[in-house]
Amino acid sequence: MKSNKIFSLLTILILMSSSELMINFSSGLVTTPSVPEFTVAYVDHSYDIPPTYGKDAYTGQTKIITGGRHIDNRTIDVTIQNQLFTSYLDSNNNTVGLYYSIRSKGYFDTWSDSSVHFVSGIEASTTSASTVISIDFSNWGVQQGGQIDFQVAAVAGFPASDAAYCGSVHFNTLSQSDWSSTQTITIGNPITSTPTQQPYSWSTPTTPPYPTATASPQQMPTTAPNPSNILTDVLFGGDLQQTILIVMAVVIIVLTIALIVVLKRKAATIQTSF
Repeated sequence: MKSNKIFSLLTILILMSSSELMINFSSGLVTTPSVPEFTVAYVDHSYDIPPTYGKDAYTGQTKIITGGRHIDNRTIDVTIQNQLFTSYLDSNNNTVGLYYSIRSKGYFDTWSDSSVHFVSGIEASTTSASTVISIDFSNWGVQQGGQIDFQVAAVAGFPASDAAYCGSVHFNTLSQSDWSSTQTITIGNPITSTPTQQPYSWSTPTTPPYPTATASPQQMPTTAPNPSNILTDVLFGGDLQQTILIVMAVVIIVLTIALIVVLKRKAATIQTSF
């Protein structure tokens, strides 16, 4: 009888420990993204728009309706290598995903200067291994031979609209990696590439496309496209907190099984003695 009481008490304690572990494990899924790897390049996306032709209503001859023109579209392309990130829903059903922030400055400026350009809330591509952002810097006043520094940070968050911002869209940052190491580009001869007609335009320094806000992460992970494999993360450099929690879970399970076996054998021995 006494053995049964001990067994029941230990079972309750193990279940309580397991529940707490699962809560901590869910919390561990809300991790800060890693510092992203990226490259920068000065690229010529310029293209020509051909003229359009029509028929003169009075002579029947072919005439030019609109003249052709050349579109000068030279940009700085920032190519960011995407990282494994599992999107999840918060308690308000907002999808928390992977985004990027980019900042740039003149080579001889500092990151604290007011001339620093900044943009945030750039959603990571879900269809390719990298995210490419083409930046229109035509109004920065950079001369040939000028040098520009770039840094990138990975962000977990989501865009939203609420009363605090008068209904305007802003970006909620839940967590952000450290800023990357600096990549410097020299404006010289651009690389020719395919046309990009809608580059990012940072016309106003230090002004992101929408305000940023900070929110507390919720602990409601959900399945997302291409979720990370926990076993792969543990074996190949995943989040340390998750690894520790997984090891703890395995230890608890092993101890539970061992305890059950020992108690059952002990109970069987006691019953046999009677």
